[in-house]
Amino acid sequence: MPYNPDCDSLSRDSDPAVARVGSECVRHSDYSERLRIIDAGMEHAVEQFLSETPGQEYLRIWYDRVRFYGSETIALAEAIRDAVLYQQAEASGHIPSEEEVAAARDNDRLRAETSSDYIRLVKLAYDGDEAGFREVLERSKHPDLMRIRQDSDPAQMMASLADIDWRPLEQSLKEGEELLQSIGVERYWQEIVPSKLRRDMAIDLLQAAALEASLDGPRADIPRLAWLDYQQQALADADIALTDAVPAYIFVHNTLAYLSDLLEAERNALEEEFRLFQQRPDQRQP
Repeated sequence: MPYNPDCDSLSRDSDPAVARVGSECVRHSDYSERLRIIDAGMEHAVEQFLSETPGQEYLRIWYDRVRFYGSETIALAEAIRDAVLYQQAEASGHIPSEEEVAAARDNDRLRAETSSDYIRLVKLAYDGDEAGFREVLERSKHPDLMRIRQDSDPAQMMASLADIDWRPLEQSLKEGEELLQSIGVERYWQEIVPSKLRRDMAIDLLQAAALEASLDGPRADIPRLAWLDYQQQALADADIALTDAVPAYIFVHNTLAYLSDLLEAERNALEEEFRLFQQRPDQRQP
């Protein structure tokens, strides 16, 4: 019999388990991080709709899907999907080395600890303070800002940031810091972040392997479909249960229905894109 951990016993922890997926417990920190991103995206979507910005079809589809399933269900569904795929990656040996995970964690920690620099830059660009902007950009140790400093002109960067409102960014940073403090700073960086990075990197390796294998199979024309097939089968075979730490209105069948809907929508989009590609004059057979 497969090992099924008692995730319910962890439901009163500072970072409680919200679900059991096979032999692993999905933690609340992973779920809540996704939920925060989704809720922020919903606020952004509403702002875009109110401004009547053109070209919002994809955003509208995403917005309607979140409204239909609920942001909590979607956040949990995404955490469950990644847990399922990570177990598949682990079983097939697609796991990054500890050195790779540690390097990625250190880079993320430096980025997080200097993220306030980015917000300062947005505010300075918003205020039109070029001298202050150049000063913060020059001294920042933020990895992304250091790369931008080497590859682009500060004036161009300032112009690209000038229309961004810095206040939502500052609020998001504050909420992230509060979440980190509630979990414990060192626990977050020594346990939670490495676990998340290991999972994400392993899933990337698994996806690369699935795409490579598809090149000799029936999905050779559209390799991405092979990855969708893989995910659908993995989810169909998964053993999933929720704990008491999850809101009572969230159910396993709703999370799986969302994932099935999402995968089917991507499948239809890929097939339609390939159909249109084949109809192009330069792709027709002589």
